[in-house]
Amino acid sequence: MSDLLIIAAVGLGTYAMRAAFLLRRGEAVREQEAPVLQQVAPAVLAAITLPALLAPRGTVSLPDTSASLAAAAACFLIWRHTRRFPNALLAGLVTWWLALAILPGA
Repeated sequence: MSDLLIIAAVGLGTYAMRAAFLLRRGEAVREQEAPVLQQVAPAVLAAITLPALLAPRGTVSLPDTSASLAAAAACFLIWRHTRRFPNALLAGLVTWWLALAILPGA
């Protein structure tokens, strides 16, 4: 039961921080905030995926991570070329599927 309360408290805290930012009605995004907000999606994606990318089973192993590393490289290259986040995600996903099908032990 205490685990559920901790998860609920963290969720409420996260919601409160987001709601406080969004409740600034009539106020445009400040010049100092605009560049930072553009980096939120890539930062969140990196924070979620990096542990699974480098150590999918809890330890670093090249055969286990080769498909993921190829997908990450494709994702980065497409993002640098197009600067469009959805295109980069799609390229990474397709590369990951192909690498899983082609590479032995991946």
